[in-house]
Amino acid sequence: MLSQTTLLLAVVLSVAQLNAVRSMTQAVANVSPQDAAKVETTYDAEKDKTIIRLAPMEISREQGKYVSLLMSPSFSSPGRQVVTPSIIDFELQTVVRGRLRTDLYVVFMINGEKVFLSSNRSAIKRPVPGRVWMGERLVFRMPYETFVRITKANSFEIKFDAVTFSVGETQKQALRDFLTYMKPGTTSDEPADAVATPHPY
Repeated sequence: MLSQTTLLLAVVLSVAQLNAVRSMTQAVANVSPQDAAKVETTYDAEKDKTIIRLAPMEISREQGKYVSLLMSPSFSSPGRQVVTPSIIDFELQTVVRGRLRTDLYVVFMINGEKVFLSSNRSAIKRPVPGRVWMGERLVFRMPYETFVRITKANSFEIKFDAVTFSVGETQKQALRDFLTYMKPGTTSDEPADAVATPHPY
């Protein structure tokens, strides 16, 4: 039979573990978009190509049925020598309450002008443990010229059907910084999954 001291110690340890989990959850929730903005440079030796990606960065949360919206644009170049891409894979990640729509209408608004892009969509089941939510990954094929326009725009919005997300200045600055990685002649000597620092013009 367990003694009272042993039972009390078990309770104390359980409470301490619970508080630690809560603190970790709060810390993750309080990360600002600027803190989360990192550029990852990866060299794929097998395919002999360099992939440069802006790590997922939050655009918005708790808007309509959308719990969160993140962006993570990327591009690739042959070998280790970076070449200005003709196409950027502009990835958006959503977490939605309820079901995903098969006829989702997404449009980019650059200074009020509508821009339509083709995309690939894939569902993510239970993106948040313990929640009956759905996630979705949308990858838009964005011309380089369109991406440059976004970095220079006064306003940049993304519409998901009737819900409009305004991209803030912090996020637009991250996109402008990401543009500097597309400078021709930049080399990628970092190991796989390395986090790189910006290469300004």
